[in-house]
Amino acid sequence: MGVITDAFIDPTTGPRAIPLTNATGTEMTKDTDAQAFYVLASSGAQTIYFYTDWNGSRYVSIKNINITAATAVGCILKWEWYVSGEWKEKPSYTMELTGSQVLAGVCTDYPLIEDVPHGTKSRIAVTTTDTVTVAVNAMARYV
Repeated sequence: MGVITDAFIDPTTGPRAIPLTNATGTEMTKDTDAQAFYVLASSGAQTIYFYTDWNGSRYVSIKNINITAATAVGCILKWEWYVSGEWKEKPSYTMELTGSQVLAGVCTDYPLIEDVPHGTKSRIAVTTTDTVTVAVNAMARYV
């Protein structure tokens, strides 16, 4: 597993920033100023992915998802699960942000402590309107 240790499984602890990975399970680059955030650059208008459980090996309980960027670029944040052979959006957690919202602060989406069943891959998809480096954080715990 690498980045996911038993410390994230302790049911007596509250949510914490969980490691976000790429599609193969490699931990992404952390933000230099806020180590709980992971950064990824888009090259133009595109969708970039931050995996909360890249292979469906954990039972994840997500409390909130945070996003920010250094430039005023519009973003759409979606939380997706892999079901029936394809990625499916969880519509109630889609957040559409203007460039000024993303630039002004850390925007938070609240999934109401959504539990992802064991065996279900999950990821955060961020669609940008232009080239930008996005910083994302997921507060959760592994059960």
